[in-house]
Amino acid sequence: MKEFEEDVSTLKTKEKMKAIVYNKKNYPEKLVCCEIDKPVPNDNEVLIKVHAVSLNAADYRSMKMGLIPAGKIFGADIAGRVEKAGKNISLFKPGDEVMGDLASFGFGGLAEYVTAPEKALIIKPRPVSFDDAAALPIAAMTALQALRDKACIQKGQKVLIIGSSGGVGTFAVQLAKYYGAEVTGVCSSKNVQQTLSLGAHYVIDYTKEKFTKKETGMTSFWELMEIIR
Repeated sequence: MKEFEEDVSTLKTKEKMKAIVYNKKNYPEKLVCCEIDKPVPNDNEVLIKVHAVSLNAADYRSMKMGLIPAGKIFGADIAGRVEKAGKNISLFKPGDEVMGDLASFGFGGLAEYVTAPEKALIIKPRPVSFDDAAALPIAAMTALQALRDKACIQKGQKVLIIGSSGGVGTFAVQLAKYYGAEVTGVCSSKNVQQTLSLGAHYVIDYTKEKFTKKETGMTSFWELMEIIR
């Protein structure tokens, strides 16, 4: 009887939070705002009060393909403040402002609180707002991995960035410029000035020019990429 009373008491005091939860039975909108239990971090996790979250293709495509997070809460890119840290956490403490990518750790950002392991997070630079920080992780890391890790970008190389005004493209332009490459961006008319402002040396407006033939005589996109390399 005593154990039962303790269990009931625990249920009554369990904290709640609001979250956007996937519910396949809800039609036509499968994402529902509701109240659920606030997560409790284990010894190797931190509890984060989410200040900002951004949505990516990873969220959209996962949902379309039926790859639903175990907790049924999407949202990979987050920024917030550490509220509680597990006993094995050494890099963060309560009050730290953090940002991170939760795509490999169950998502969960579309909620007031989320738990995450240390390796999913970094300290948010103080001058960067929570909103800006939440827009960085997946897009910026995708651009960095493509240029630095896959393409092994070197100073003086020519880099063609198709979709230079997109999420990944805007970071790719800046990173390619940082690495000392000659950057050409491809975008529509309305984004030409934006691409130039991010550091591109040249911009091709695909609504006015067929960029696969630009100054190369090449008719194949892959032939052009070989020339760029």
